[in-house]
Amino acid sequence: MSSVTNNTNTPVTTRTSTTPDTSTTTGAQQALSSNLNDFLKLLTTQLKNQDPTAPADTNQMTQQIAALSEVEQQINTNANLKSLLAAYTSSQTSNAVSYIGKEVDATGNQSVLAGGGAIFTYNLPSDAAKVTVDIQDSTGKTIYSGAAAKASGRNQILWDGTMTSGGKAADGVYSFKVTATNAKGDAIDATTYTTGLVNSVDTADGATSLNLGQGLSIGLSDVLSVRNVTSVTPQTPGTDTSGNTADNSTDNSTDNSQAA
Repeated sequence: MSSVTNNTNTPVTTRTSTTPDTSTTTGAQQALSSNLNDFLKLLTTQLKNQDPTAPADTNQMTQQIAALSEVEQQINTNANLKSLLAAYTSSQTSNAVSYIGKEVDATGNQSVLAGGGAIFTYNLPSDAAKVTVDIQDSTGKTIYSGAAAKASGRNQILWDGTMTSGGKAADGVYSFKVTATNAKGDAIDATTYTTGLVNSVDTADGATSLNLGQGLSIGLSDVLSVRNVTSVTPQTPGTDTSGNTADNSTDNSTDNSQAA
């Protein structure tokens, strides 16, 4: 276990398990060595006591020796593959550490409410006449529903935890869904994302994941974009703060942020 510090001087931790398991390989090698020794003893005894008029079949002996050699090669190959996997996993973890302290978008529809703020991200393929966002708790219950940005491209909902019924939602992981229609009332397919600030990296069973807090994690392969953190203050529902925000991600889509 190693400790890493992000750009806000908050200690974060990466947990890795990249040491290859050599116990299986060692056991197989020991078993092969024992079998080979037994085979050679039997072969030597057979050759010493064979009938000169009916010698042992050399082709059969050659095939048996070749079979043992193939098993040995397979064991060595497995050991090399385990070493390569361990090196690849270690490399992935090293690369993933650079995500710490950055905001990421990934496949999904969740965000973490912490410190009075959460960011929900979605993309519209075209301008919409009406967009509604429903925010749901861990049970699937809708606790907030309201209008959202209608412009095409990348849009964000900046939610301060205020629920439609009043009061504030507790810190935790929340999901959301987007319903969008055009001027004719036809549905527009919105793409949702899981957005959050990476605070740590975990590696287990060869897979690397990024932790966003409150138990929410995403696979490294699910990350779609990465950007430097933009300081945004979530607003209470009904406050209009539409506008563009800085986006340092690699995509060139329009970024429209609006308070929920």
